[in-house]
Amino acid sequence: MKRAILVLILLIASFSLIYAQEAPSLGEVYSGKVIEPDKYVLGPGDVLRIFVVQENNKTESFTVSVSPTGFIFLPLVGSIKVLNLTLSDATKEISRQLVRFYPRSNIYVDLINVKKVNILITGEVANPGNYKVSALSTLDDVLKIAGGLKASASYRRIFIKRGEKVLELDYLKFLKYGDTSQNPYVEEGDFIYVPLMGDRVKILGRVKSPGEYEVKDGERLKDVLDMAGGLAINASLFDATLDRVDGTRIYLDLYGLYYGDKERKDKANIELKDGDSITVLTETKRVYVLGFVANPGPIQLVEEIKTGPQGEEIGGVTQAVVGAKISELIKEAGGVLPNGSTRRIELRRGGKESDKIIIDLYRVLVLGEESEEDIKVNPGDVIYVPPVLKSVKILGQVRNPGVYEIVEGDRIREILLKAGGLTEKAAREGGELVRLENGKKLTYKFNVVNALQGIEKDNLELKDGDTLYIPELRRLVYVLGQVNNPAAYEYREGRKLTEYISMAGGFKDRADLSRIAIVREINGETKVIPINVNEIVNKGRSDLDITIEENDIIFVPEVFIKGWQDIVNILSGIFYVYSLLKPIVGW
Repeated sequence: MKRAILVLILLIASFSLIYAQEAPSLGEVYSGKVIEPDKYVLGPGDVLRIFVVQENNKTESFTVSVSPTGFIFLPLVGSIKVLNLTLSDATKEISRQLVRFYPRSNIYVDLINVKKVNILITGEVANPGNYKVSALSTLDDVLKIAGGLKASASYRRIFIKRGEKVLELDYLKFLKYGDTSQNPYVEEGDFIYVPLMGDRVKILGRVKSPGEYEVKDGERLKDVLDMAGGLAINASLFDATLDRVDGTRIYLDLYGLYYGDKERKDKANIELKDGDSITVLTETKRVYVLGFVANPGPIQLVEEIKTGPQGEEIGGVTQAVVGAKISELIKEAGGVLPNGSTRRIELRRGGKESDKIIIDLYRVLVLGEESEEDIKVNPGDVIYVPPVLKSVKILGQVRNPGVYEIVEGDRIREILLKAGGLTEKAAREGGELVRLENGKKLTYKFNVVNALQGIEKDNLELKDGDTLYIPELRRLVYVLGQVNNPAAYEYREGRKLTEYISMAGGFKDRADLSRIAIVREINGETKVIPINVNEIVNKGRSDLDITIEENDIIFVPEVFIKGWQDIVNILSGIFYVYSLLKPIVGW
């Protein structure tokens, strides 16, 4: 059991070493460093302890030092070169050599004493000079050993010359973000140079760490805001300015920088110049109406709107009463532009994209109706009116023809209602939906009344770019029986019986002119009006040439029909022919 515990301890220790020693000279302080075997490079002065655990649990150990020429010496094996090998790579090489003499054994390598390295540090540090430091020292350690950076020092461009290679390091990234790649271990002979601070900008106001920050070429607003820890609580997204040394003032779009689309973010993330001064003000009680409205921007929320003597709002700032609804604020912003959506309005609580609500305010903003979706806003909320993405056109016999926005799932019924419904002249059948699919123009017919009732086969789902057409109801008069061209004819107000007979090509030879019947709907009842055309033609009885009304049926019987008692047979013939014509004429 004791042997097993020993092996476990050696396993854990083989790739790590907590380094602790008396406080070194020149102010070095190491509160306990963990060696990274993949990064620590061996050199003269390092001391290794090597454990060989054999199959029978017998353990041998060797303590060796790296010689000035970079070798270690092991019994049986001899010299092994470890100069400039990482601890991991040296362990592999030592194991490869020893396993020839200790087959089926486990080999572990531990670093028990760390070498010292000589470095030179110059430039903007408190105490430049030569130092002998532990090889576990990083750039951060040696800067502290040298008394720290001066106020004039660059944190963004520190150089380490290592032989022929020069490393350029951004020390601020290590301090701010813990980027260890910018805080490497020092090595023997390193020459460290800290130059003067380069271009710098100030950032003041509602950021987490106000102050002066060094910037590199090409760095932008977002980079400096990040260096300053980001925006503080109650920072205004719309009240931030950038003042340049030439007196130019730029109003910053911080909302777009953090919450806009890619194009807006890129535009808001302006490049910085030496001497720029950024100020982020405190948020006041306001909301923001943005996007496709006439006057986008902030709106001040007040308990009572105060106006000047001429009725203008004091201070020239748009105001609204605390507790105002979305629609009221949109109206304060000048209303939705023609290409703005009323059906996909976004309410971002506290300006956060993650707390976004999509609201359909068409009926409120366009029709002036009320809606439960028209909710109250809170200070800090952002209302965004996006552009119309999908639309259809509706033409013909609706009260308000035009272009209407649609959302996913909209059908014909919704658009007919949005267009104000049908006119009195609208056809009840024969509606058309025209759609472009794969470069081809397709037309779908639908029953208008069925679509309004929501019957699915006629209430078709709409797609972007569709055109709906509601035709006019054909106003007709039907001339049937013994005429040369029996058919349905366009109704025109004031036309007489004889005019429609003429339009139908006149009478046939077997037409009974004395027994012409006009069938008319009067107050929901069917009435038959008998007319003797002989009286009109032969005796000039123009009073019998009655005015025909819309949907009248003029029926000319054959001469063999005897008396008015056969009117039932006449009507049967009329309705039979009418039933055949109905699908054609659309009545």
